[in-house]
Amino acid sequence: MIKMRKKKLELAAMLVLACCFAVRPRVALAQSGTGQAALNDASAKGSLAVYQNFSKYPPESRPLDSTNWDLLHPWSTDASWSPLMPQAVVRQMDSLRATGATDEEVLRSVTLPSPLPRYRFDLNKSTLTGTHDEFRAKLSMAVSQDSETPLSFHISKAELIGDDDFGSPKLGAVPFSCEASGASCTFRWKAPSEQKQFWGMLSLVVTGTAPGIPGEFVVRQPFFSSPMTAGKFTGQFQERIENGSLVIDAGVEVKRRMACFVSANLFSADHVSADHVSGDRGIPTHHAERRLIVDPSMKTISFSFFGKIFRDGGHEGAFRLQDLKGQCENLSYPPEWFIDSVAHKAELQALQNKPAAVREPSKIYFEYAEHTYTTQRYAGAVFSDQEWQSPERTRKLEMLKRAAAEMDNPTMTQKMDQKKKQLQQPIQ
Repeated sequence: MIKMRKKKLELAAMLVLACCFAVRPRVALAQSGTGQAALNDASAKGSLAVYQNFSKYPPESRPLDSTNWDLLHPWSTDASWSPLMPQAVVRQMDSLRATGATDEEVLRSVTLPSPLPRYRFDLNKSTLTGTHDEFRAKLSMAVSQDSETPLSFHISKAELIGDDDFGSPKLGAVPFSCEASGASCTFRWKAPSEQKQFWGMLSLVVTGTAPGIPGEFVVRQPFFSSPMTAGKFTGQFQERIENGSLVIDAGVEVKRRMACFVSANLFSADHVSADHVSGDRGIPTHHAERRLIVDPSMKTISFSFFGKIFRDGGHEGAFRLQDLKGQCENLSYPPEWFIDSVAHKAELQALQNKPAAVREPSKIYFEYAEHTYTTQRYAGAVFSDQEWQSPERTRKLEMLKRAAAEMDNPTMTQKMDQKKKQLQQPIQ
């Protein structure tokens, strides 16, 4: 009985910690002040300390720092090198896989060039919005996996392949230009219209030749295109202090009613970050993210930047709002069901048994926005130092406090030690 009770307490603590770190892993630890010792403490007391520290800020307003690369670059992806495979080798590998061969068997059966060159695409953005937004991808190659020495190459064809949801149509040639040295080529593309064939996960497919590569090579770079948009940020802003937090209302124009995730970053406008991630954009302070239903009647969306984050980080002066982003769900059912999936569980389960009448990509975006807004100057004392409070946070804290108290009870500890000794005794 005691052993089972202990496991229940440990399970409760683990579930609470999972809420902290699994839901928002990108920002859960940013400026949290939680040391490695606390993270390694799996006791009820350790779980209480970690959750209490994490949950002092609300889910929609979290600390932001230079380690949160994806939040600081919401429209970009980090470029990486990949092996450059000759097309003949790729076809051979595909044929072997079609026969049921494992990846290990495939690699043993093919002969790869030595040294194997590598390539990378540097993108200006990973998501294209509207018909005025331009996608740019710079292709570079290196002579081997262990070298940064540029490899010159020749491009014979560049084309765009559409999304699987629309039958992967060929969408035509992609314009490009190459350096005189042949060490890199840049590809540019805009969606020519809002037609659905230009929507979804598209692939830039580049065919060419390079020294040391027998025959032709083919490389691909996927990106997401949202030629029709859900709305846009207008560039109009208003600010106010509300309950000790900074609230900035961003003007919007919304095309239709949808469930969306909208986000923005806040930086100190008075201080320049020395790290290479933030550059001259200033020191990042907050990431704000909201999950809400938008509709054409809306004129603004409010972003709240929690007061205690200013106080804990020592942030004061003027601040700059930037990196606005809106990502909406392309749903075949009311957006309320998405926002509150628990309340609409029965309706959603019923839908699972009905295949969608028309297959479409799942995302539609707001237009890409370069709008920024700089606030007036604020003294640190203007912001509240109070921790975030909610019924759910209170309930979880009480549960962990009870667990920690029970585990610290001398009688409980004594009984557990006795039970442990009994279990360790050999069976007669």
